[in-house]
Amino acid sequence: MKKIYYTMNEVPVGTDMVYKYDGRRCKLLEIHNFPTMFKVEFEDGTTGLCLTHEVNIIGWPPNE
Repeated sequence: MKKIYYTMNEVPVGTDMVYKYDGRRCKLLEIHNFPTMFKVEFEDGTTGLCLTHEVNIIGWPPNE
């Protein structure tokens, strides 16, 4: 069976995440490249840019 690898550029917009430093939940709005960063919207309506290692992505990569 061939292993499938997923990149951070393939995370679907709208994916739920948790910001590691304070536990706030957020949702992916956009992906920015070089370096890969996520523009997210937090539960309180504020937005921010996060590096990929600063968030836990819920349900990513997809289960096979």
